[in-house]
Amino acid sequence: MSLVLVDTPLFVAWMAQDPRLGTERASLLDQAKGRIAISDASLVEIAKELRTGQLRFPLPVQVWLDKAMRESLAVSLPLSSSIVAKSIRFPASTQLDTIDRLIAATALELDLELATWNPALASLEGIRYFF
Repeated sequence: MSLVLVDTPLFVAWMAQDPRLGTERASLLDQAKGRIAISDASLVEIAKELRTGQLRFPLPVQVWLDKAMRESLAVSLPLSSSIVAKSIRFPASTQLDTIDRLIAATALELDLELATWNPALASLEGIRYFF
């Protein structure tokens, strides 16, 4: 059983039970519990967005992250030099920020399916999509 890498906004929406996720996607993620992975880059992004107020949750950053990782049964995937190097190889024309590039590179490097609703990630060659 291989892992499913979940990108940052999708992971946050799933953990927050955001209705925009939709019941079908939420159900697929729920069924994948125990196979969910999240990049360390996503953890940095979540912490930054909580600190800057882009995300708002009633819990401190560390508490929210620990709770989300525990409830999702997710494993965090560390960044490596090969993932970082791969992340800068995507064409400049793609609408990807640094975190998106690191997530995509992680999926490619580790040959993981990627759960995302980001159209910029959906346009990358070689990515296997969970949905």
